[in-house]
Amino acid sequence: MWRLILLTCLWSFAAVAQTDDDTTVRPAAKPRFQVVDGNTVRFASQFVRLFAIEAPAKGQTCDDGQWHPAPLAKKALEEFIAGRPVTCKQVDVDSRNSRPMAQCFAGDDDLQAMMVSAGWAWAVGPYRDRYAPEELEAAVRKAGVHGHRCIPPSEKRAQPRDRNGQ
Repeated sequence: MWRLILLTCLWSFAAVAQTDDDTTVRPAAKPRFQVVDGNTVRFASQFVRLFAIEAPAKGQTCDDGQWHPAPLAKKALEEFIAGRPVTCKQVDVDSRNSRPMAQCFAGDDDLQAMMVSAGWAWAVGPYRDRYAPEELEAAVRKAGVHGHRCIPPSEKRAQPRDRNGQ
């Protein structure tokens, strides 16, 4: 279904205005747009992963369990969008969950670059070089996750678990 599809989604209502309990059916309503987490958005029922970046995962902690960055990363993405039209162009498919990976923009602003530059996501994967300068700058400024003892979720998943599942 998503083979060679160019995602062009121009829904201009704010992600922060949407609620999970919004069950009213409106005639001719536009499909819902939602920020799911710091590197995933949803257009109606379609989840889209922002390409080349990885934000803190839900439930992830840093600083030995003292700091919870995922809600802050999600809020940052919502604020970067700020009700502007969001457009996404599919670049790849996420092999972990078969979701489209896309380069997304709020207006003319590259959302991936904004998240990495603000320190709310890491540049990862085969496209990481695209946002490596922003990540280096964020690390120097100790912005977001770079100001804490924090690792990307993919590195955390690659670590062996102890007997307690940690």
